[in-house]
Formats: sequence, structure tokens, C-alpha cells
Amino acid sequence: MDKTWNNKAWFMVLPVLVLVAFNAIIPLMTVVNYSVQETFGNNLFFFEGVKWFQEVLNSPRFHASLLRQFAFTGLILLIEVPLGVAVALAMPRSGPWVAVCLVLMSLPLLIPWNVV
Repeated sequence: MDKTWNNKAWFMVLPVLVLVAFNAIIPLMTVVNYSVQETFGNNLFFFEGVKWFQEVLNSPRFHASLLRQFAFTGLILLIEVPLGVAVALAMPRSGPWVAVCLVLMSLPLLIPWNVV
């Protein structure tokens, strides 16, 4: 029995895709526009081009902060990955303690981020 493929339902998704694209592209265009222009208020804009990007990318402070960020990220990964694997291997696979461990592991997710 051959199945008839009807893709007309995708037209129901089209308005949502248009709205999401509109809400994503317009702010992105604004950010790109402001990233290459200087404003002193009163809607007076002066084109700066890529001068700011060149200043940042050639700055020794930027290179030092990027190096610190990579070192921090590497250190955190060296701690978190073995710790996560150890906790996962130590968790019980069956029995009454499975539910207790799962609740205790997911309990921090209930705390709002602004409380911490």
C-alpha cells in the first residue's frame, strides 16, 4: 500500500517561522549597525568601520583575558568531568536508592538562579 505524502501541514508552521525570523533578524541588524557606528546622542552617528574590532583584537589585555578564560575553562573541565563520571558510576542502578539519588541530583535545579 502506497502512502500519500501530504506536506500541507507545514504551511501552518510558516507564520511562526516568519515571526521568529522577524524577531531574530531585526535585532541582529541593529546590533551589527551599532557595532560599526559611534553615537554621541541626538541621533548623530559617525561611521567607525572595523576600527574598534581591530583595537580589541590587537590589544594585549584582550589576549591576556582570553588566555585566562581558556585556562579557567580547562581547569573547570579537568575537575568537573572526572567528578561527574565518578558520581555517575557511584549511583545505584536499581533498588530503592535510585529514586533518592535522582531527587538529590535534581534538587539544585529547583533553586532559582538569582538566589545563588
